[in-house]
Amino acid sequence: MHITETRLTPTRLELVRPLKTAQTTYTAREGFLVRLMDEEGRVGQGEAMPLQAFGTESLDTCEHVLRSHLKALRDQVLSDSLDAIEGAFTLPEGSPEQWRGVRLRVEEEGLPQAPAADHAVELALLDLLAQRREIPLSRLLNRAARSEVLVNALLTAEDPRELAEEARRAVAEGYRTVKLKVAGRTLDEDEARVRAVREAVGPEVNIRLDANGGWAEREAVHAVQRLGWYGLELCEQPVAPHDLRALWRLQRRAPFPLAADEALASPEAIPALLGTGDAMGMPAARAFVLKPMVLGGLLPALMFARQVARQGLEAFVTSALDGVVSRAGAAHLAAALPSGRLASGLAVGRLFKAEEPVVHAFHPVGGRIRIPDEPGLGLPR
Repeated sequence: MHITETRLTPTRLELVRPLKTAQTTYTAREGFLVRLMDEEGRVGQGEAMPLQAFGTESLDTCEHVLRSHLKALRDQVLSDSLDAIEGAFTLPEGSPEQWRGVRLRVEEEGLPQAPAADHAVELALLDLLAQRREIPLSRLLNRAARSEVLVNALLTAEDPRELAEEARRAVAEGYRTVKLKVAGRTLDEDEARVRAVREAVGPEVNIRLDANGGWAEREAVHAVQRLGWYGLELCEQPVAPHDLRALWRLQRRAPFPLAADEALASPEAIPALLGTGDAMGMPAARAFVLKPMVLGGLLPALMFARQVARQGLEAFVTSALDGVVSRAGAAHLAAALPSGRLASGLAVGRLFKAEEPVVHAFHPVGGRIRIPDEPGLGLPR
């Protein structure tokens, strides 16, 4: 595969209304779109939207590394074989490369770690490779990939009454899993919000919480005990990402699964999270949140998901409040996971103003995203 042209375009997505997490409030997301053209005129697309709070590089570092990657790719001949992908799944179990560091890109010396930049270039190359193979990207990753993926609705209102109404609308649209942010408020406030959602959606709809590491261990113990009465599906990252032992202890007490999210940004945390090579002896969580932007690409995320599945645990894909190019890649990844039982967090396009394309295949319908049966990502070029 001969890359004849590269393009890097800054992008900014404004949120319809601010999104409050335990750590900060987001009003917009900034990043870069990558386009690679091969010698036959095909165009591969990628996206980098760094999110430092989740462990990626800064926007400036992302741009620097992207420009270096694209310079290295221009006018180089890259193999269009699947060796880079197939080799990723034959590494010794437990090696760091199984979940991070194997990428379909040109390696350069002396660059800082930049998972968002790596993600963008890997995605564009995978898009091109799948087009050359004339198959959807999901089936490049897994020949038995599913044709659609379940997605959850992210609720963003603060007031319990508004939150309940937002939840009712989501259920009416066909969502069977709703998610809301907790922590960064009093426990009474969080409980009022969770109660309002449960009363609005009834007992059959899954409620998922995301604390973004905002509780200290003692707060988290009280929170899971009180909020557990509302029949929760799971809670993402209840305690600080670095406090793996607190997560381990909390999972032993929680009446529902806990999911590691921000903790995955640290390679040294992986053995402890999985319960391998650590005195804890058992996984620190029962589920794992895969953000390809944070993990450095679709390939390391898929490799990690396969390792998780071998241990009888669950993994699911979410965005990092990304644009449609990243979410399309994440949807293909979700379709290729060993399990599709847990809904993915990819229904966030409605949170943004009108900068996104009006028509694309990755709008959720009935709480599902159907993977287009087109070569590559399946997005307009």
